[in-house]
Amino acid sequence: QGDDPRYLKVVSTPKHYAVPSGPEPARHAFDARVSETDLVSTYLPAFRAAVIEGKADSIMCVYNAVNGTPGCASADLLQKRLRDEWGFQGYVVSDCGAVNDIHRNHKFTPTLGEAAVAAVKAGTDLTCGTEYRTLVDEVKAGRISVAEIDRALARLFVARVRLGMFDPKEQ
Repeated sequence: QGDDPRYLKVVSTPKHYAVPSGPEPARHAFDARVSETDLVSTYLPAFRAAVIEGKADSIMCVYNAVNGTPGCASADLLQKRLRDEWGFQGYVVSDCGAVNDIHRNHKFTPTLGEAAVAAVKAGTDLTCGTEYRTLVDEVKAGRISVAEIDRALARLFVARVRLGMFDPKEQ
């Protein structure tokens, strides 16, 4: 990400957080069942180091589910562990189609809009796809608040500011 005290050169994005497991062709519907011991001692240490020691400013959530919850809709992984325990301040991005998988392949939500809601509420700030277009209707339906969406937008704009995207080119 560079060593400039003001600007990032790039935003590093370790992926796929966490427990990227299972047969590759089934990754969009696979549910990785792992014990708490395996999760903490095998799968999370490299991501924890990337966040705490490497100071990664972004994380990409996993396609598969972890213990019954799609990775990009997991408040346990994205909020409790990543943000609360490790102090992560950056943004979380889905891989392409992962938010759609929450509904279509994991059958975790009844609609695509509710998959988008689940992802944002869990802490997935950005989707590599078009699923977040449904959020306007979800706000109108009362399933998510503007404040919850603003929280995700604020994280994304912090990264853009740190990249110097709003400063004059000479800076």
